[in-house]
Amino acid sequence: MPRHRFTLAALATLAVPGLDVAVTRTFTGGGDGQYDAALITDALGSHFIVRAPVDRSSAERLEAEERALGALTSGARARLPFDAPTVVGVLPKPRTVVGGYIEGVRLQPPVVRPDGPLAGSVGRALAAVHDLPAAVVADAGLPVASAADCARAVDELVRRADSCGDVPLELVGRWSAAAADPALWRFRPTVVHGAMGAECVLVDREGERVTGLLGWGLLAVGDPARDLAWALGLPEPGAPAAVLGAYAAARPQEHDPALAQRALLYAELELVRWLLHGLERRDPVVVEDAVQMLEALLASVLEHTAGSLGHDRMPPLTVAEVERMLAARHAAPLAAQASSSSSSE
Repeated sequence: MPRHRFTLAALATLAVPGLDVAVTRTFTGGGDGQYDAALITDALGSHFIVRAPVDRSSAERLEAEERALGALTSGARARLPFDAPTVVGVLPKPRTVVGGYIEGVRLQPPVVRPDGPLAGSVGRALAAVHDLPAAVVADAGLPVASAADCARAVDELVRRADSCGDVPLELVGRWSAAAADPALWRFRPTVVHGAMGAECVLVDREGERVTGLLGWGLLAVGDPARDLAWALGLPEPGAPAAVLGAYAAARPQEHDPALAQRALLYAELELVRWLLHGLERRDPVVVEDAVQMLEALLASVLEHTAGSLGHDRMPPLTVAEVERMLAARHAAPLAAQASSSSSSE
């Protein structure tokens, strides 16, 4: 049974001694029910979010996010052009986390347009994350992966996909070839958010700029393309290229001609993650959904409209050239609701 907002407020006062709660509201934040949550306002008018996990899985995700947010020092946060959540207090039992409230609304993908300011803001926000010093992650004991590690992780995921028997062999071959192509994996690992998706992005009410990023539980050093994969599924024609172009312009010192191909690879592999999630949960609805999306992806591959993962056609990362690569089709829909990338209430 969900905890009442008054119960959450009472737990918040135990997690934050001296907290004087004046107003309590039920809070969903556009999330998917992983947490019981409330928005509380103290006597001085400051807002806080109280979250309590609903099961063991959400408790583990919440604990991982606490560790990651602890790694974001004040110096690191000062380098970001948006707000990241803060942890104000923690109650060990029952597990309750009180955090600062970030102004903004959840990003709706259709509002990202190639000729609007939001595409540039999204690209620059991701670039700022990737420009954080790697020591921010390493010093906190969070995962640090090399380019070779990232390639091996992709290969392992493809092997799992092959073993389940529900993934077309043509797709397995496509992804295996990409994992084995050394030209794709010549990049400098960066700090990565690790769970990026539209559900993690807060924007102002005018829909012009990013105000915050949520869901930091997979903060690590790894492949920056992983954080860009979700943007390839933005529905407005030209929007994916605009985000990638703004990102590249914000990091001119980094030359990574395979970035767009790896982002496309990760976007396609989200379908595999969704399938494996359904198989692990024994959820036939999720499995069927994933199988249908994989079949649609296979059709686009066979029709040569899926975009190339090979280095022979790698374009420089400019708006015009990336848009040509993506013009034939949008990337397969990302399984944003999969537990591996979900971090909302």
